[in-house]
Amino acid sequence: MSGRNSFNYLFAKRIAHLLHIFLPLSRLSLNSYKEGIYAHPLVLIFLLLANEIGLQFVIYFVGLLPSQFYVELIKAPDQRNFSLFRWLVIRAFGLVILNAFFKSLSTFLSSVLYVKWRMRLVLYLHSIYFTKQRYYHLLNTTQQNHNRSDHDQASVYENQTVQTTDIDDNDDESVDGISPTTPRLLSTTKPLIDNPDQRITQDADALCRSLSVILPIVLISPFTIVYYTYRTWEVTGYYGPLVIVLYFVIWTAINKIFLSAVSRTIFSQNIFEGTFRFLHTQVRTYNESIAFYNGGAFEHKRFDNYFLQSLTPILYRRNFQELSLNLSMNLFDYIGSILSYLLLALVIFVFHFYDNLSPAALVDKISKTSFMIMYLIYRFSQLNDLTDRVTVIAANTHRVQTFVEFMKNIDTTWAEKSINPINQQNEILSIKNLSYSIPNKPKHVLMKNLNLILYQGQRLLITGDSGVGKTSLFRILHSIWPVNIHGDFSYNPSRAFLLPQRPYFTNQSIHDELEYPNVENVPLIARQTEIEQLLHDWNLSHILDSVECSVFVCPKYPWQDILSPGELQRLSFLRLILRLSADSSNLSLIFLDEITSSLDAQMETKMYNYLIEKNLTLISIGHRDSLRQYHQIKLILFKNGRYVLENLPLIN
Repeated sequence: MSGRNSFNYLFAKRIAHLLHIFLPLSRLSLNSYKEGIYAHPLVLIFLLLANEIGLQFVIYFVGLLPSQFYVELIKAPDQRNFSLFRWLVIRAFGLVILNAFFKSLSTFLSSVLYVKWRMRLVLYLHSIYFTKQRYYHLLNTTQQNHNRSDHDQASVYENQTVQTTDIDDNDDESVDGISPTTPRLLSTTKPLIDNPDQRITQDADALCRSLSVILPIVLISPFTIVYYTYRTWEVTGYYGPLVIVLYFVIWTAINKIFLSAVSRTIFSQNIFEGTFRFLHTQVRTYNESIAFYNGGAFEHKRFDNYFLQSLTPILYRRNFQELSLNLSMNLFDYIGSILSYLLLALVIFVFHFYDNLSPAALVDKISKTSFMIMYLIYRFSQLNDLTDRVTVIAANTHRVQTFVEFMKNIDTTWAEKSINPINQQNEILSIKNLSYSIPNKPKHVLMKNLNLILYQGQRLLITGDSGVGKTSLFRILHSIWPVNIHGDFSYNPSRAFLLPQRPYFTNQSIHDELEYPNVENVPLIARQTEIEQLLHDWNLSHILDSVECSVFVCPKYPWQDILSPGELQRLSFLRLILRLSADSSNLSLIFLDEITSSLDAQMETKMYNYLIEKNLTLISIGHRDSLRQYHQIKLILFKNGRYVLENLPLIN
């Protein structure tokens, strides 16, 4: 395991970068998340610091109580003052209550700060993740590379899969005019990113929670250490503080060794944990297919093997490493308690500071002095005890920040230059000498010199063997594949709409599902009648039973579990119908990727007749012969980038 993900200088750089998110100082940052100045993290930190200062004052007076009780309790009977003792008891209870209040308030403020920090970090990650198609590239990387090691930098864009790599400087071959120097997904020498979902949810949560827990101690420790160092120096001279500081520094250096090892192990564990969760998510997604295969025994063995062979060993490794770390931490704490008495012995036996005191005064002095020395050691011990938290912080800082660095290095400039404006007013789609290959695999040519022009109302059918690159053409036309193309294509993306073979649903209400991906949708009661009529017209009225007969109620279970593939395809088609029926609709080009693959012939006819009546330009991918009758042009794709264009006869 590389030392890159341990407690080191790189960790300091990465945590410093994240602190700009946690503690923004610009004026704009005060309202960037629609929060008032009073709720800004810096304000919470100042409140936390003020609370900790108040707590330390209370702790100081609480620490002096034992000596005061000793003085009162050892007095001779004729010197006892019960009213004074009663006031001492009342004051003791008051200080203890204040102590409990300040400690509870400190925990509360830390928890609020955790929420603020997590909110800022998650929104920051989302702002990068969901822009410029980064989620697409990252998730495709993950699907292909789940079992690769952290050092594996091999990269291939295989079918729908993106991986990252260094391209060899000597690899300058060219196939049929296609340059091998395709745009790289990102700057090289970056490790593959596993489980983006885990990094945004679990890792970000663990990082923010651990930081919020240690913050009160980190904030107040400099003040308390300086103060009690001075008080200890007054009692023991410079010997006392010097011994304590040297003791802390030496033991911290020892802990650093164990801390780095545990941090690296936690980093690795998070990778394996994420993969383990991903595998279980696959079972949830494909549970019916597994049941039809009767694959329970296979999955049982596969999951047990992964858990026992991959995850369990790293759990044991972490346990043994944490054993060493905890042993070091506990030795520091308990030896520190003995050290306080040794320093007192130095004061009494060697320097004879208290030889002239009476026994009662000596007890009082020893109690107060002991408190000063032991509390200084305790403050250092608290810093030492943060080691286990720091290991979590270090591991998760690397996890989150490598995720940010990876996303920021994704080159998306190629997507901004791919689509050219339409030159001819009556053209809907123009493709000229278009050639491309699979990203990062220039020898795997998918298309050579495609020329095609579609006008308003024309309909193109794309066919070919499975895996020949039919959907890949859609990826190129929608600029989600980072390839270096030859030739160009042009259409108006704002007037285009694509329906995929496998529709995506967000488990929201029917209204929100049909408005997808419109971010400006506002639920309107008048819309319910229109949606209910559409559901009736397309034989989907029964799905209202799953949402209490309301289009504004979310289902209890995912739509993919409630509806069949054919029902999902029909519901997806209603998205297009609603988009076309909108007053502001200007759609003219529709991409259809096998949208009737799970439907009967009658429903297929109904769908295409609807689109033909709208005089839309259609580009369909499909295998059924029945699709020929709805199209005028056929594009047949073959291996090695070859293709054939032919006109289809009209069928009445």
